[in-house]
Amino acid sequence: MVTILKERFRSFEDSKSVVVAELAVDAKTDLPVPSGISGRILSHGTLAWEITTGDFYGLGSDGKWVNQTTGDVYDPSEEE
Repeated sequence: MVTILKERFRSFEDSKSVVVAELAVDAKTDLPVPSGISGRILSHGTLAWEITTGDFYGLGSDGKWVNQTTGDVYDPSEEE
């Protein structure tokens, strides 16, 4: 499950809001693709907190999440 804790509007793209957000997810596999949250496009710089482990992830401009402690990359599009 994904919860938006905070978001900051940046612009519009194809009638969707582009935002930088702070998210909370239950597990890494809940991290969304950049266009995957209810009418929003996530901009790079979005942060996510994985509640089960306490890890933090940052969204890169390539649409992949990077664990901020280990540097491991997670690509949610590979899960689709």
